[in-house]
Amino acid sequence: MIEYKNLVKKFGERTILKGLSLKVNPGEILFILGTSGTGKSVLLKNTVGLLKPDQGEVWVDGEEISGFNENQLQSVRKKCGMVFQHPALFDSLTVFNNIAFGLRKHFSLNEQEISEKVKKALNLVNLAGIEDLFPAQISYGMQKRVSLARAVALDPKILLFDEPTTGLDPVTTSAVNQLIRNLSKKLETTSMVVSHDMNSAMTVADRIVVLDQGNIIALGTPEEMKKSTVPLVKEFLFEAQT
Repeated sequence: MIEYKNLVKKFGERTILKGLSLKVNPGEILFILGTSGTGKSVLLKNTVGLLKPDQGEVWVDGEEISGFNENQLQSVRKKCGMVFQHPALFDSLTVFNNIAFGLRKHFSLNEQEISEKVKKALNLVNLAGIEDLFPAQISYGMQKRVSLARAVALDPKILLFDEPTTGLDPVTTSAVNQLIRNLSKKLETTSMVVSHDMNSAMTVADRIVVLDQGNIIALGTPEEMKKSTVPLVKEFLFEAQT
């Protein structure tokens, strides 16, 4: 579903991604782990054309997109639901209109169809009945779930999560992780989750990739990660157990 071939991304003198190659299988949940500044979020942004690689190729659903202009990228972005580190909701819009925003922008739907899709998306994230509230009237954890509903309302083939559990307490973190797993499997999406949380990865991921200084240093299933001899992976595992 997604493939990166020899991806290089630089910011000035600094090379963030150093010839990275990776395939993401259809329908899998892939967690991308690594310390800060190793290129995790940069990889996601290259996937939807928010950043463009300096070298290499980005393939999404059979198309090489690295040379696409903004118009061409619209069709790619329709296939991708992105959930950012912060909920990024419009404070002046109700929950309903926050979720409807992308539907109105990208699709020619009547208000009845939009209403049905919004309500379905809220049901999927267990938030039925809050359409008329504003973001300030709901908790931070609920705002995160609204941003997830906004992403799934578009019926994406691909879900991209950038640190989805940052700033959440352990109980809400567990609930969001369960939602990611359940939604990905129920909707049959391909999901990529940028995280620094090995606990979440071990619970939710089909496969885990660990980046360090712009390179892949480990890739495998949670079970394979448990047996890894790579020092950074062992460090992540140790922190997850403490």
